[in-house]
Amino acid sequence: YGRIARDAATNLGEINRLAGNPAKTVIIVHEESEFGTGTAKLMTEALKEHNIQVIDTIKHANPTRNFDNVALRIKSAKPDIVMPINYPGEYVLLAKTLRQQRVDFMASYSVLGGGFNFKFVDDLPQIAENMIDVNHWYNPSSASGQAMRARTEADGNYFTFEVYCAYMSVMFLADGFERAGTTDKDAVNAALASSTIDVDFMPYGKTEMVNGQNMGSRAVAIQAQKGDVQIIAPSEYASAKAVFPRT
Repeated sequence: YGRIARDAATNLGEINRLAGNPAKTVIIVHEESEFGTGTAKLMTEALKEHNIQVIDTIKHANPTRNFDNVALRIKSAKPDIVMPINYPGEYVLLAKTLRQQRVDFMASYSVLGGGFNFKFVDDLPQIAENMIDVNHWYNPSSASGQAMRARTEADGNYFTFEVYCAYMSVMFLADGFERAGTTDKDAVNAALASSTIDVDFMPYGKTEMVNGQNMGSRAVAIQAQKGDVQIIAPSEYASAKAVFPRT
């Protein structure tokens, strides 16, 4: 999660800078478990490096059936950015509530937003439009990434996080077995630790394992735009310009 937080803060810093630095303040709305609480703490620190201040942190239970009071609190504080860190049901409900209550802010910028995906964009296009999430994503500029999405959607399925991450995981493991030349767990673990595989269907660098974490991975900022999802940061992988502040 430390790497995710750094990527999320760096991506927001880039988006904000290219727009002339209009955003100064954030309110984080997070679910109550270690996922939400821990990520919120990491984001609070990471954003300081980009001169963006977290002015309030709002924790909610799982499940939560009503966000009216949260919306009123956000409306009163007038942050530039609302940052949800929660699971699918609450993510979608919060987005609906903020729209219904006409809460004004520059962007919804979630981190590992559980409800942000192609289905959300299809089901609630007016709410989803211009919302931003930071997560692992496929590389839309690569031929293999495009082909993987086409195959998945041709079968009537949404091209979700699980598809390309599963491909990446299996390729990583297969490479480890192949280079180890055995199924001995110590040999395989050593091979995995020295992995340098390079895939183009995700916006990653070569695999670089540090204490079991792939430091070659990268979370990107994605935005719902006109019924599709585009990478908007980092710029080297961007498939579209950010709509920021949102329209």
